[in-house]
Amino acid sequence: VTGCGDDAIETDTVSGINLRVWDNVLDGNFNGISLAPVYQGPEYVLDNTITGYTRSAFKLSLSGAGHVWICHNTTYSDVAPTSSVWPSGPYSNVHFRDNILSGNGAAPVKDDSDESLTGNDFDGDLLYATGTSALFRWKGNDYTSLTALRAATGFETNGRAGDPLFVSPAGGDFALQSASPALGTAVPIPGV
Repeated sequence: VTGCGDDAIETDTVSGINLRVWDNVLDGNFNGISLAPVYQGPEYVLDNTITGYTRSAFKLSLSGAGHVWICHNTTYSDVAPTSSVWPSGPYSNVHFRDNILSGNGAAPVKDDSDESLTGNDFDGDLLYATGTSALFRWKGNDYTSLTALRAATGFETNGRAGDPLFVSPAGGDFALQSASPALGTAVPIPGV
């Protein structure tokens, strides 16, 4: 899906019971996947490649409280400012695992004080920031290291930070080079 002025995929205003969004290639859209809101869940967002977005890879908002699992996705944009996770309102119960989360001119996760409510968590993700020293913005606080993020939030105990070493982002090849810090470090996710 390319060239959407809004969200490439929307699972908005749904119960999201066992709804699955997987193996999509989304490029050059405003937001990649909108989950605003998911009322019940579990909803699964798996193995998508979301690139070239002009705002965010994942849109969360409208007081969604259903459980959502966002796992094994690759995100990257050369547009600034962009973030993989940039909510536009309150949300709860979203679980991020084993993703490549990128920020260009903004933290890969950019969450202000009135957005994240309860039950949200992150682990095993690779955080990649360009054009900023912030790796993670949570409840209005910027974290420039995984150590500081872990101490303050408990997030990303198995997370990493660094360049994912894509083969050729300019050429649209988001495969990983053999030295990528994203390889061989996934957190097992039973049942997913």
